[in-house]
Amino acid sequence: MSTDHEILTTATHPDFRAWLARIKHIGGCQHPIHLIGHTLTLEAGTGRLLAALTSETQPHKRLTIACGNRRISRCEPCARLHQGDTYHLVASGLAGGKNVPETVRTHPRVFATFTAPSFGAVHRHTTGQPCRPRKKGSLCPHGRPVGCTEQHTDDDPIIGFPLCADCYLYRTAVLFNAHTRDLWQRLNRNLYEDLASTYGISRSLMRRSLRVSYAKVAEWQRRGTIHFHAVIRFDGPDGPVDPPPAWASTGLLITTVRSATRRVSFTVPGTGVVLRFGSQLDIRPVTPGRTGDDLTERAVASYIAKYVSKPEVTGVTVDRPIRDRATIAILPVTEHTRTMIRTCWNLGGLPEHKPANLRRWAHQLGYRGHTATKSRRYSTTYTALRAARADYRRARNGEPPHDTDTITEKSWRYGHTGHTVGQAMFAEGIADDLRTAREVGGDAS
Repeated sequence: MSTDHEILTTATHPDFRAWLARIKHIGGCQHPIHLIGHTLTLEAGTGRLLAALTSETQPHKRLTIACGNRRISRCEPCARLHQGDTYHLVASGLAGGKNVPETVRTHPRVFATFTAPSFGAVHRHTTGQPCRPRKKGSLCPHGRPVGCTEQHTDDDPIIGFPLCADCYLYRTAVLFNAHTRDLWQRLNRNLYEDLASTYGISRSLMRRSLRVSYAKVAEWQRRGTIHFHAVIRFDGPDGPVDPPPAWASTGLLITTVRSATRRVSFTVPGTGVVLRFGSQLDIRPVTPGRTGDDLTERAVASYIAKYVSKPEVTGVTVDRPIRDRATIAILPVTEHTRTMIRTCWNLGGLPEHKPANLRRWAHQLGYRGHTATKSRRYSTTYTALRAARADYRRARNGEPPHDTDTITEKSWRYGHTGHTVGQAMFAEGIADDLRTAREVGGDAS
């Protein structure tokens, strides 16, 4: 069936207009989920039916909902929506809003980048100097040059590749990715320990005096290892609504993050491998200004949100789990990444690495965490942002708000996923229109 025929079939279907409105409602989702069933709203005291939503009344007799995938390579509209939520989540913890008081802007806060250590020399982007200047003729134990005299542009595909794959510590690199959350937990513990030591009090008393709040995002480097970008803030014990003690300054926060990071280590159980963050640690204060500074609240929130919808670096990670070893050989990735994935798969079969579930996370080069995480009281939550958006849509559509004196009964089952070829063309057009509207709105602001 030709594309033109598919489009015509879609456009002439009796449910086309209602279907089109539904796809607009879910933002042009590229892989929607279709459900069969109903939701009934009943009066709590009498059981009287107040409202009913059934698949029978929906276009094509299916309730179509957004897939909600957070990866831009899987569904751009849903990923962009999540990116926007992340921006507001981070920004509200810096400038207030979303039930966070504006006084949070007076709290000490920094933007920090935590790097991975070196697992072997890799090709890198340089400006005006060789990639890896070394004495001519110097070779590694495997007979390969330990230097590189080329000057690589930023888009050179060789960037991130090891100079010698046999020298590169693939096993340690994979284990680092797999245990970054363990390193982060120890960093959080060290922050309180260092503060308590500085003021000669116990950790429990320090936690009752001050709270360290954060929001962070993981970024895959082209060499396949994880970096963390994080906003770290001093609060009073009750979070952003509570000012920190007068002695909790920005300078103290910077000093404490540095000292706590130096002490972070994690020994992988059953292996003796000791993991640490890299020595390159960038910490800069976040300014309360609105323009003219690279580290304003808005700039930092935008920077962190960017990585939520773009966690995959082309050729470095894949967006679906790997089900068998044979698949690794045909993945659209670089040979360096393929080796890291294969290392994940091999380590995942060993008893000592079973808790890390490395085969499940091989497509992410061993990284098991969420792309974005935050401390409990950093700011608002994704759930609250989604609920506010749903309330706004109900109000815009003239629907009554949820009543606490009602009972909701839901019974839904999965039908199928995705669009037909014709439907996909219209959904893509809707997504393009919404993207243009966002860009125009951004330019206008």
